[in-house]
Amino acid sequence: MQRDTLIAIGSGLGSAVLFLLVLSGNPIALLLSYFGHLPLFLTGLWQGPKRLLVAAVAACSALVLLGGLLPFTVFMIVFAGPAMLLTRMALVIRKDENGNVAFLPSGIVVSAMAVMVATVMIFITGTLTAEGLDIQELISKLLSQMYSEMGVPMTSDVQGLIGMFQVYFPAIAAVSWLMMLFANAAIAQAILVRAGKNLRPTPRMATFALPGWSLFAFALAGFTVGFADGSLAYVARNVAVVLAVPFLFQGLALVHGQAARWPQKRMILTVFYIVAVLSSWSFVAITGLGIIEHLIRLRGKEPMTRSNEEDR
Repeated sequence: MQRDTLIAIGSGLGSAVLFLLVLSGNPIALLLSYFGHLPLFLTGLWQGPKRLLVAAVAACSALVLLGGLLPFTVFMIVFAGPAMLLTRMALVIRKDENGNVAFLPSGIVVSAMAVMVATVMIFITGTLTAEGLDIQELISKLLSQMYSEMGVPMTSDVQGLIGMFQVYFPAIAAVSWLMMLFANAAIAQAILVRAGKNLRPTPRMATFALPGWSLFAFALAGFTVGFADGSLAYVARNVAVVLAVPFLFQGLALVHGQAARWPQKRMILTVFYIVAVLSSWSFVAITGLGIIEHLIRLRGKEPMTRSNEEDR
C-alpha cells in the first residue's frame, strides 16, 4: 500500500516536471511536455482513480510551491482534471444490453471528453468576450507578434495562414490537446498491457461506436453557426470542430472494420494512415464518413472482423 502511494506521488511529480518543461523554451523540452499526461494515465489505468488523485495532489502541491497559483490552475485544467475524468470514465463498470458486466464503451468516453473540452472552450471564449475583447483580433495580434519575433516576413501566404488560424485557433488548440490526451492514454494502456498491469482490456477500434446524443450535440453547434452571427457564431464554429472529433474516430473504426476482413490488415492500415497524415483533407473526409456511419450503420449491428483478434 505504501509502495503504491510512493509510486503515485512519483508519477505526479514526474508529470509536474514535464509540464514545467514548457517554460524552458527548448524545442526538445517542449516536445517532451506533450507527454505530461502519461505518468498520470500510467498511475490511473494501473492503480485506479484514488491513486491518480494522490498523484494529482502531489503534482499540484509541487507546482504551488514552485510557481504559485497560476501554474497550479493551468495544470489542473489542462493535465490533472482531464486525466482524472477520462480515467474515471474508462474504469466505470456497468451491465451491457445482454446483462453482462462490461466497461463503459470507448465511444461514450470519447464523446464525453469532447463535450468537456467544448464546454471549457465556451467558458474561456465567453469570459474573454464578456471582458470586451475581440478574440479574433487578439489571436491575430499574438500570431503576428510571434512571426515577427521569429523573423518571418509578413508575406501574403503568411497573412493568409494567420487569417485561417484567426478563425479556427480555439478549435485547433483544443483538438490538438484532445488528441494528445487520447494518445497519452493509449500509450499508457499499451505499456500496462505489455506489463500485465492493466485494469481494463484495450477497446477494439473496429467495435468503436458513438452514443446517439453525440450527433445531437454536433448538430446543435452546426445549427447555431448557421443562424447566429458575431461572437456567438465564432464560438459555435469552433465548438462544432471539437464535437466533430468523435466522428473522426467513428470513421477510423469503419476503416479498421473493413481492413479486418482482409489477411493483409496491418499493411492496409499502415498505408491508409500514411496517406491520411500526408493529406490533411483526408481527416475531413474520414469525419464525414464517420457521420454517415453513425446515421446508417454501414458496418451493420456487428463489426466487420475476420476473427476475434483484438484490433490495435
